[in-house]
Amino acid sequence: MRTLEHVGICAKNTVALKDWYMKLFNLKVVYDNKKENPTFFLLMEDESMIEIYHAEEDGMVATNKHQGVRHLAFGTDQIEEEYKNLQQHNVEIIEDLKVNPNGVKTVFFRDIEGNILHFIQRPERLY
Repeated sequence: MRTLEHVGICAKNTVALKDWYMKLFNLKVVYDNKKENPTFFLLMEDESMIEIYHAEEDGMVATNKHQGVRHLAFGTDQIEEEYKNLQQHNVEIIEDLKVNPNGVKTVFFRDIEGNILHFIQRPERLY
């Protein structure tokens, strides 16, 4: 059996980005290497993790249509509350909450380092 154990986010400021994810998503730090530019693993409710590690070079901020991995999607069954939480924390919204013809609800936004994220709520699972 294979699972997606973690997604790595290379950050200019690992502490600030860790704090942002913890505040917005209520994640738990399960690893901190305690170095000058620390690496963190943050645990999600489904036991997957986000790794935040130090960037050695600056990169350009890409749009959702540039080649490569462009966004992380977080499934939720309470997208309206998630959307309000983003607004209350002055998160940069890229695409407001919308519903497609199949009833799939999405909202796209950026974290404090410009990474593209989104919430998705599906009326039925894909599998």
